[in-house]
Amino acid sequence: MAISAHSLASREFAMLCEKLFKKLGKLIPDLQRNPTKASCGIWQSGKTRFAYVYHSKSMSQIEIWCRGDMAELLKHDPGLGVQGRDNPRRGWEESFPVRFRVHREKQIPIAARYLKDNSFRASSFK
Repeated sequence: MAISAHSLASREFAMLCEKLFKKLGKLIPDLQRNPTKASCGIWQSGKTRFAYVYHSKSMSQIEIWCRGDMAELLKHDPGLGVQGRDNPRRGWEESFPVRFRVHREKQIPIAARYLKDNSFRASSFK
């Protein structure tokens, strides 16, 4: 998957990221987002990031990496096709052990609720 910054992603898929952030903002107060070179980190003000959204130039999707316990995140997959890393290394891979992809706008409410109920709980105060 060719990764691109939010500003360089296709309009359609940058909008998926925007809509996910907006939906999450209704579920989590003081939500923040930091578009970087390759992704958008998402967190609540004062806490650690709980998700990273990666944008694609070549595929019709966004990919979300989630903070939390891999077994719990996989167990609570609401049908998004959550996939765990095979052998996560210490650090970022261990902290963000699973991912899923959003291809259509109708998946946004499900993705937002999953992130709020699972990944957000794993973020901690700075």
